[in-house]
Amino acid sequence: MVTYEEITRKGVGLLNEDAIISRPQANLYGVLDGVSSLVPYLNSKKETGGFIAANLVKNYFESVAELGSLADRLVEANDLLREQMILENIDLRKKDELWGAAAAIVRVQDDGVEFIQTGDCMILAVYDDDEVRPLTRRQVSHLEAPAFAKWQEGITKGLKSRKELHETIIETIKKNRYQSNTDGGYGVLNGEESAVRFFEYGKINLTCLKHILLLTDGMFWPSSIVMEQSSYWTAVAHKILNRGPHLYAQELIELEENDPECLAYARFKKSDDKTAVVINFSKIAP
Repeated sequence: MVTYEEITRKGVGLLNEDAIISRPQANLYGVLDGVSSLVPYLNSKKETGGFIAANLVKNYFESVAELGSLADRLVEANDLLREQMILENIDLRKKDELWGAAAAIVRVQDDGVEFIQTGDCMILAVYDDDEVRPLTRRQVSHLEAPAFAKWQEGITKGLKSRKELHETIIETIKKNRYQSNTDGGYGVLNGEESAVRFFEYGKINLTCLKHILLLTDGMFWPSSIVMEQSSYWTAVAHKILNRGPHLYAQELIELEENDPECLAYARFKKSDDKTAVVINFSKIAP
C-alpha cells in the first residue's frame, strides 16, 4: 500500500515556480523546480518562464493518456516546452532567454519504482534499517561551488547585503546558464534537444523500501549546519521524516528569516520555493 504527503511553499519570488505532479491512480509523483530566463519575461497573465515551464510539465504528466516509459514522456514534455517558447518568440539560440525546469519524477509499480531526474531536484530512497540511498545527484553543484566561494569571499571582504553579494557572482551565473545540457555542464528541461542526454533514470526494487522523498532545492538544509559525522542526505532525509515535511519547511524558513542578507548561510536568495513529496510504503502482514 502506498500513501503520500506533499508540500509546496512560495519563496521570495513573484510566483511559486515549483510544481507537484500528483497522479495517485497511476502511482505517479514528482516535483518540478521552474527556472526563469535571466532575461526578464512575463506573459500576458504575468506568469514567469519558470512558472510556465514547471506547470506545463506538471499538466502534461497528469493528463497524458499512456505513460509508457518516464524517459519517453519527459522527452515529449521537453518538446512541448520548446514549442511553447517558439510561440512566444523566444530566441532558442540564447540560453539566457530559455525557460526551464528541474525535475524528479517516480512511478511506483508492482515490481519496483521507476525514476527519472534532471537538474538539481533530488530523489532519496529510505529503507527499513533507515539507510538513505540517494538515487540522484545535484547536477549543478560543481558549477555553483565557485559562485558560493566568491559569495563567501565577498562576506570576508565586508559586504553586508545580498544585493552587493549577488553583483559579485552575476557573471558566473550567466556563464553557468550557457552550460545547460552540455558535457561538463548540467542537465535541465529547457526545450534543447540535447536535454535528453542528461536525463538520469532507472528502476529500483521494493525490497525493504520504506520511503521515497522527492525534493526541490529549496528544501535542502544548509550544509554548514549538518553534523559532520552524518552523511548530508541521510541527515536531510531523517530530519524531514522525523519532523514531517511541513514542520521541516517551517523551521527552514525561520532559519532564512533570521539571515535575510544570506550572510550566515550562503545562498542566492533569502528563501527559495520549497516543494517535497514523501511517499510511504506500508508492508502488508502475511
